[in-house]
Amino acid sequence: MRTSLILCAVLAVFGCVGCAENRQYFRPTEHVRGETARGEREAIYQLVGPFGPFGEAKVWSRGAFRAHGETLLFAAIELHNTSGVPILVDPQHIRVSPVRVGRSLLHDFAPVQRQVLSVAPGAFGVVKLHFVLPSDISPGQVSSFGLRWQVQNGPQSYAQRTPFLETRSHDAYAAYPPPYARVGYGYYGYYGGCSWGDPLCRGPYGYGVGMSPALVAPPPPPRPPREVIRVR
Repeated sequence: MRTSLILCAVLAVFGCVGCAENRQYFRPTEHVRGETARGEREAIYQLVGPFGPFGEAKVWSRGAFRAHGETLLFAAIELHNTSGVPILVDPQHIRVSPVRVGRSLLHDFAPVQRQVLSVAPGAFGVVKLHFVLPSDISPGQVSSFGLRWQVQNGPQSYAQRTPFLETRSHDAYAAYPPPYARVGYGYYGYYGGCSWGDPLCRGPYGYGVGMSPALVAPPPPPRPPREVIRVR
């Protein structure tokens, strides 16, 4: 009986490690003014060119995943065209660069998609992109990345770079934004007390062996001081 319990505990630990290594979530670090129906944080930009505003863009990431022996990094751009001519998005003008893996920076990853998206005047459109990272990199090793993107609107264009940073847990971050989300035993971090905002403050197995996301509710408001009435 004791041997069976030990075996179950070992399997649970390695299962958690695999989960942390094979899945990673990210959030944009600027212009964060909304979130998708799935809970991904969105960076929202007003599209403005030399001839004036022509729409709005929302940028988010579904994260990085391991599938069919490859590490795939996902990103999406939703567009609202408020101009009188189509907005064009050519995936060949979009890159992920840089990608931070540990202490190294990798550059210039093109999306797998090739088809140009055209968003008609007054319409909405979404371009969903995924990027193939080197096969020896697991999603849990990626701590941040930058998405360089560009859209064309007739004679004018708009280019931007959206930075993304890893989150401890998709559900934990959506439920309790920092500083009220944590993982494992580390306060505001992965474990060992390191800062959640430090992409280099990680354990050797991503989120830490045997640790699972833990939600920490916001602290209650301070109580007003009690008034002491002395009776003589």
